[in-house]
Amino acid sequence: METDEGDMNTALMVDGNAIAGQLQQIFGRDMTMAMARCAACAREAEMGALMVFTQAPGVVLRCPACQAVIARIVETPTAIYLEARGAAFLRMAAQP
Repeated sequence: METDEGDMNTALMVDGNAIAGQLQQIFGRDMTMAMARCAACAREAEMGALMVFTQAPGVVLRCPACQAVIARIVETPTAIYLEARGAAFLRMAAQP
């Protein structure tokens, strides 16, 4: 049964590049190359390499190593909510 659940999760998952436009809207820059460190396992991965689930109420970004939730994004008619307590940090290159 765990195999079926894993297959279902894989079928629902896309990579972080699928939400590049949404991330750009929030941060005002391309975030697919920004590094995120998972607070649970300390693995660093580019935002574009995170596992993304868009079938939830909002978007859920998970660590590709341990599958811990790194961030959640929810849009309402009046606001965008970003919760990233699963990220120890996000590191972006300085803009010239």
